[in-house]
Amino acid sequence: MTVHVDALDDADGLRVRDAAEGEQFPLYADRAVDPTPASTAGFTMPVDTAVAVEARELRLPVFTNVIFWRDGEVLRRVESAEAADPLPQGTYEVDFSPPGAKVYVHVEDATVTPGFGSDHASIRTESSTRMVVGVRSHHEQPVGTVTTTTDPRDVMAAVSTFGSALKTHSPDRSWPTLRGHPPALQLGDELDVPEAVRAPETGVRIEVPPEYGAIYTVAPLAYYLGATVEQGTRPRVIADGRSHELDSDDLAGSVRSALEHAFTLDSVVRMAGVYPFRTATADRLEERIDLDYERLFGLSLAERTAEYMEIPRSVTEGLLDWHYTADVTAAPSYAPALPHLVDELALVRSPPQESGRVDLTPSPNALQGADATDSALARSAAPPATEPNRFVVPADSGTPGHSWLADGHAVGAANPTVGSFRRGFEWPAGDGELDVHIVFNDARLRQGDPSLYDSHPFRETNVRVSHGLSTGELREALYEEVDFLHFVGHVTEDGMVCPDGALDTRTLARTGVTAFFLNGCRSYEQGRALLTAGSVGGIVTVDDVMDEAAETVGETVAALLGAGFPLYGILDVLDCAGVAADRYTILGDGTFAARQSQTGAVNLHALDTTEIPDETGAWPTTVHHYPYGLEGMGSIVSYSHTDTSADIYSASTRETTLPETALDTFFDESGTLLLVDGEIHFTDDLSADRFR
Repeated sequence: MTVHVDALDDADGLRVRDAAEGEQFPLYADRAVDPTPASTAGFTMPVDTAVAVEARELRLPVFTNVIFWRDGEVLRRVESAEAADPLPQGTYEVDFSPPGAKVYVHVEDATVTPGFGSDHASIRTESSTRMVVGVRSHHEQPVGTVTTTTDPRDVMAAVSTFGSALKTHSPDRSWPTLRGHPPALQLGDELDVPEAVRAPETGVRIEVPPEYGAIYTVAPLAYYLGATVEQGTRPRVIADGRSHELDSDDLAGSVRSALEHAFTLDSVVRMAGVYPFRTATADRLEERIDLDYERLFGLSLAERTAEYMEIPRSVTEGLLDWHYTADVTAAPSYAPALPHLVDELALVRSPPQESGRVDLTPSPNALQGADATDSALARSAAPPATEPNRFVVPADSGTPGHSWLADGHAVGAANPTVGSFRRGFEWPAGDGELDVHIVFNDARLRQGDPSLYDSHPFRETNVRVSHGLSTGELREALYEEVDFLHFVGHVTEDGMVCPDGALDTRTLARTGVTAFFLNGCRSYEQGRALLTAGSVGGIVTVDDVMDEAAETVGETVAALLGAGFPLYGILDVLDCAGVAADRYTILGDGTFAARQSQTGAVNLHALDTTEIPDETGAWPTTVHHYPYGLEGMGSIVSYSHTDTSADIYSASTRETTLPETALDTFFDESGTLLLVDGEIHFTDDLSADRFR
C-alpha cells in the first residue's frame, strides 16, 4: 500500500502521504486526533485506505470544491461561501479532495456545514462526530505490455489495445482520473497481447492504410474512442454502422478536429451522470445547439460516437483549447513512445511537420552590444565554436506544449526519448522531501534566491547549495540520487566548467539526477548526455545566453517548478513574459513536473494595470492554463478571486477581472509569480498600494 495516514506531529489533524506519487498534505482538525484503521468498503468511490477520527471539523489548507453524496448520488456541489448552507442531519460521503489525492469523508447521522476561505476549505459538524477518511492515490502505470513486430498490421493491433485503459465508456471518460495509462509497447519477434489489455469491444473502429504515419496519427483518437485500428483504403471512423470520413490530405488536422469535437461534447454531456456540474463551456455550447444530455449519456459508446459525428463541428469549435502536440517519425522504432503520448491525450503528427532548420552560432546575437572584455556578460567562458549547432524548427502546432520525436534536435519543443518516458514511471520515489541541489560554479554570477524552490505550502523541500565544485565533486553530485539539479555557471564544448577544468557529462555511464536545469551557454549536449545516462528530463540552452537574462530565467524556473508547473508550461510562461525563451528548450518529457501544484490546476495570472479600472474597480486579468497528468484535460477548474465561473480545464486563455479590493489577498495566496503588464513579478514584492 502506498498511501499512509497518520497524526500530524506539529498540529491537530492528519498527514496524508502517498509514496507512489511522492505527495503529502495535511488535513487539519479542531482537536487532537488518534486515527484508527477503518474499512474501505463503505465508500461509494474506491479508496486505497481509510482511518476513523473523532472531530468536529476537518480543514484543507487549499481552496477546493466540496461535493456531498448520499446513496451514490450527488446532492450538492459547493464552491463558494454563498452556497455554504448546512445540510440537514443525515449520513453523507463528502468528496473533499486536494490536488495530491482523492479524499472522501464519511459522516454518519450529523448536520454538516461546508466552509470556505480563499486559501482553505472545511467541513464542520455541530458536535464531535466519528468521521471516516478514505484516500485513493492518483498513481497510474500501464497494467501490461504489448509486444508488436514491425509489421504495420501488428502495430495496428497493438494500438487497438489502448482503449483497454479507459475506466468507463460513458462521457465520464472526459475526466482525467477515469482515463488510465495505455499498455506499454515493445518491439519483438511476434505479436503478443496479454489478456488484461485486450482491445475493448466498443463497436467503434478506425480504418487507415497500413502505414506507420497514419497509425500513429490516429492513436490518440483510437484511445479516447476505445476504437480498434484496422486496415482500410481510406481513413475513416465507423461507429454504429455509420461512417465519418477523415481527410487523407490532412489526417492530423482531421483527427484533431474529431478528437476535440468528441471530447468537448463528452465534457458537457457528462452533466447527466453522477457529477451534474454546470460549467461555462456548457453555457457556451447551449448558445449554439440544444442537446438531450440524458439520452446521449445513456447511449452505448458506438451509438453516442455516431451521433456526435453528425453534430456540426462548428458547434464545438473553439470551446476548449488543446494543450499538447507531438511530432513523431513514421518508423517502427518510435512505436513504444505512443502510449506515453496518448496518456496525455497529445495530438500526434506523423510524419513530423517542420518549418525549417536554424543554425545557432555562439556569440553574435547573445553578446550584441556587450563589452567583449567583460567575461561576466555571458554564460560562456570559451572562444566561439567553429561549427554552429543546427536545430529543427517544428511547424506551429497551435498548442503550448510540443514534443519532437524525430531526427534532429528541435527548438521550442521537448526532445524526449522512450527511455526518459519509461523512467518517468519511477518518479517520484517515496514520500520524503523533494531534494534540490543548486550548484553555483562561478562566483562572478549572481546567485539568485534558492528559497524559491521551497515555496509550496505543505510539501517539504530540501534545498542544498554548493559553490565552486571541482570536476570530481561535480561528478559525484551527478552520481548522487537527487530529484532536481540546477547548475549555474559556464558550459563549453568541453563540458560544465569547474575551477580545475571542465566535466564532460558524456563521460558519465549513469546519473542519479532525476531532472535538471543547466543554465549555461549551449548546454544542450551536456543535458542530452544526462538524459542518456538516466535522467527523466530537464531544461537546457541551445545558444549563448546573457547573464542578466539567465538570472531572470533561473529564478523564474525555480519559482515555477516549486509551484508545480510542468516543463512545457515553464517555457510558455517565459515566452509570455518576453524573456529570451527561444534560447532554452526541453529534454525529456515536456509534461514532467517536480511536484503537484497546491491547487491542482496549474494557472498563470497576467494582470493589466495600464487600464484604469472602471466604476467596478476590477483589474483586467488573463488566466493561462497548463493541463498535464491527472490534473489534465477535462477536469474542472474553479477560481477563488477573479470574476470567473468554473469551467472545463483545458489550455484555454481566459479573460476575466480581479476586484481591486481583492488584490492584496490575491498576491498573498496566488503563489510565487505573476505577470504584471507583461513582466515577471514575485508576489512577495507586490501590494495593492503599488497600483493605486
